[in-house]
Amino acid sequence: MKKILVIAVTLFLFFGCSKNEHLLYTEKRALSFANRSPLTTGDSLVYSFVSNAVQGNRDTLYLPLRLTGDLLTQELPFSLEVAPGSTAQEHVHYEFTPTIFPADTATHNYPIILLRTPELVTETRTLNLSIVANDNFDVGPLSNETAVVRGVVSRRSYETVKLQLTDRLVRPSWWGFAENYYYGSYSEVRYRFMIETCGITDFSYLTLSFPLIINYIALLQSAAIEYERVNGQPLRDENGAIISF
Repeated sequence: MKKILVIAVTLFLFFGCSKNEHLLYTEKRALSFANRSPLTTGDSLVYSFVSNAVQGNRDTLYLPLRLTGDLLTQELPFSLEVAPGSTAQEHVHYEFTPTIFPADTATHNYPIILLRTPELVTETRTLNLSIVANDNFDVGPLSNETAVVRGVVSRRSYETVKLQLTDRLVRPSWWGFAENYYYGSYSEVRYRFMIETCGITDFSYLTLSFPLIINYIALLQSAAIEYERVNGQPLRDENGAIISF
């Protein structure tokens, strides 16, 4: 009897595993937007041409995609659509590039072309993009996993991303507690002074090494002292507060 029971359990495990493996290998692949740079604060991104020091009237933004399932053996097209709530216009504020997911990789940075227009100096246009299912890919998975990014718990993947396009100087998504500690509280005047002084736009502690941050702080301190010497008064932000580093 004991021998018969062992054989029955073995057969159950064999056929059960075979069924699961069949489901695994025949399950349709899926795509989602990944919680990686530049979407490091969730499913939204404020993109500013001036904050990114763009020269000219166009720039390329790379949106991170995540593949679930087996890697492709050949590249395959996927589908995107403009979701409700968008105010940006195709061929005016953005242009799609071919929506092709490459072979032999689980991630892909999809390039979308952003176009600089005069009204973005005073207005913000919204572009909501959604992944939609096609013959090659489903959507997801979306909600089971979370990640802690800069102290905020957020999902690892999204069906839709929300891009806000502007040509004004805006608070970058990476400016958080650590940057307040190193550089002071954010203000438009402070950030513009930092860009003009250092010649870079990304001062994130995740991007810069600690010695480089210290060097930039020293450079900013010297520049602030020189500004006061030349102008006869300290540098102040848009609210009248004195800017120091």
